[in-house]
Amino acid sequence: MINTFFTKFGLTKNEQDIYLYLLEKGNSIASMIAKRLGIKRVTVYATLETLTKKNLLNSFQKNDVSYFEAVSPDEIVNICSRQVEKDRELKRQAEIAMTELKKLENKQIKPIFEIKGKIKYYQGLDAVKKLINETLEEGSKEQLCFGLNKYHTEHLWDDWKAYTKKRASIGMNVRSLQPDIKPAKEYKKRDTDELRVTKLIPNKKFPAECELNIIGDMIAIFSSHGEEPTGMKLYNKNIARTLKSLFELGWEKADEYDKRLGRK
Repeated sequence: MINTFFTKFGLTKNEQDIYLYLLEKGNSIASMIAKRLGIKRVTVYATLETLTKKNLLNSFQKNDVSYFEAVSPDEIVNICSRQVEKDRELKRQAEIAMTELKKLENKQIKPIFEIKGKIKYYQGLDAVKKLINETLEEGSKEQLCFGLNKYHTEHLWDDWKAYTKKRASIGMNVRSLQPDIKPAKEYKKRDTDELRVTKLIPNKKFPAECELNIIGDMIAIFSSHGEEPTGMKLYNKNIARTLKSLFELGWEKADEYDKRLGRK
């Protein structure tokens, strides 16, 4: 039990042996400790120094010779208590620093992973921004959109305006299903100028915390919610066709919701 505790406490075998020897036999000099324990004298001197730094030994001079003695076991409990308090304070400071550390982490350019040219994963706000701009590479094909990503409403508003202007300039029309939140209502008001038709649906019933775009055989899904903006782009004809069917189903049903919400 003692050895198990001292190992968890961070003591080497030599440190444990020397401390226990001095605790049992009382104060002693380095040469005597080396002889009794069968440890090389140079190792004993080094170990005595580390034990002293760890506050487990006291030393004193007698006839110009250094003697060492083990501190009381009660002091070990005090050392542990002080360490616990230090750890608590360090944890408290880490929690305070965490917000700023996360901000720095989010500034780094996160990687974009590509699998066989068909699936790409995007991590970080800059990567998601790149994904959004890549959707324009699909040219004048119609874009089907569900959900209003926070990129539009909270991040890089000027970039979003530039994206929308470029999308309109290449003739990419949009049909959009959006939850009836305030930013989406403002978004709908700009439909004519931004080559878009938007239908509002009840946010409580159909919440959207990410955005889904379907353009031709390309599917893009992304979100800047939470601490780690994330996105994915996939080219697959069958998956795109199935998602388009689901979108069309929602588009038809959205008429009655949009009219009802418009009256409100």
